Amino acid sequence: MNEREALLRSVCENSDEDTPRLVFADWLQENGEEARAEFIRAQVEAARLPTDNDRRAGLVRRGAAIQKRFGEQWLGELPVPDKEHINWVEAPDWLDGETFDRGFPSLLRVKTTGTLAKYADKLFSATPVRRLMIWHIMKADKLAKLPQLRHLHTFRVRVVSQQAALDLLKCPHLDPVPDVRLSFTALPEKLLDLLRKRFGDRLKHQP
Repeated sequence: MNEREALLRSVCENSDEDTPRLVFADWLQENGEEARAEFIRAQVEAARLPTDNDRRAGLVRRGAAIQKRFGEQWLGELPVPDKEHINWVEAPDWLDGETFDRGFPSLLRVKTTGTLAKYADKLFSATPVRRLMIWHIMKADKLAKLPQLRHLHTFRVRVVSQQAALDLLKCPHLDPVPDVRLSFTALPEKLLDLLRKRFGDRLKHQP
């Protein structure tokens, strides 16, 4: 693992923290990637300031200008090991949120839990994923083997079987996720009650 990879891993493993992002920005600055470094710093600082702060407005504008110039390139550098079933998403999208969160691409959509489990290490080490959507799940037992889910802000899935719902009830890595969005119209009321009890106020039903 080279220095860049080690610094990026620290960002991904500590996605709530700003310091690893700013350390990575310093490394980028020192290695000729000034625009990316400035973009990370601008978004990190903007996220710290109140929405009505004049300095924040200027930082947001500067970040937007840099993203307009380089954002597509940076998204294109992310790994897509299965082009049919994996998408790095640009906002606006099903997942809400912004395309970049504090300087890094943050929206990921995959088709199945099997696809996610197969490529999880590659995907979650490429950028600090904050919002994840799994298009539909028949089974979700493999999610219990993905501790990277703990770093998410939003987890959204289409639950298309009772088994998938039962698996979600047992997945420990969803405990810290503040925004859990499930589509579960076909589930029996008893199972819905268990999901509501498991996730509490964090649970939202979205068709």
